[in-house]
Amino acid sequence: MRHIVAHLIRGKAKKYHQNLTQDLTEKFDTFPIHDRILPHLTLKRWFEIDAVGMESIYKTIDNFVNSRTQCDYELKSFGHFGEEVVYLDVSPSKEMLILVKDLKNELHKIEKLTFDDIDDIENDFHATLVFSALKPFDFNSVRDYLGKLPQPNLKMKFDNIAVLKKPVDKWVIDKVWEINP
Repeated sequence: MRHIVAHLIRGKAKKYHQNLTQDLTEKFDTFPIHDRILPHLTLKRWFEIDAVGMESIYKTIDNFVNSRTQCDYELKSFGHFGEEVVYLDVSPSKEMLILVKDLKNELHKIEKLTFDDIDDIENDFHATLVFSALKPFDFNSVRDYLGKLPQPNLKMKFDNIAVLKKPVDKWVIDKVWEINP
């Protein structure tokens, strides 16, 4: 079964992301991300690992969150990777950069957990709105539409780390860890 390690976007920003992805699906026939996965920031891209490996991940995150406190970030604008991905851009605080880097360092210590070049790109935080690998879309139309919308400016707390799993075709929460206030 596939898993990811993520930060769940909550509150007004969650509703904003879900409404916007639904709007894009209705207007441009994009992949319905809002129906398949909760709004999130990916911290470790999808992986498959056995039960022993999952227990190592759970223990690592258990220990990690016990020694950390929440930090801030903002969802501030729209961005894109080429014409393949359109996203809400994240402006992380210095504390968030340190926290995520430290988490990735701890995850790298898990023997059976594999990483690739994309996993190790630093400071590449974003919340995907449309992704051509899931379903082709007209990049220019989506970009032009988003350009007419007010730019988001959502102040957020990095207050959780989650493991999501994909038992069939929809990602669901496996476990969530709350970070100390």
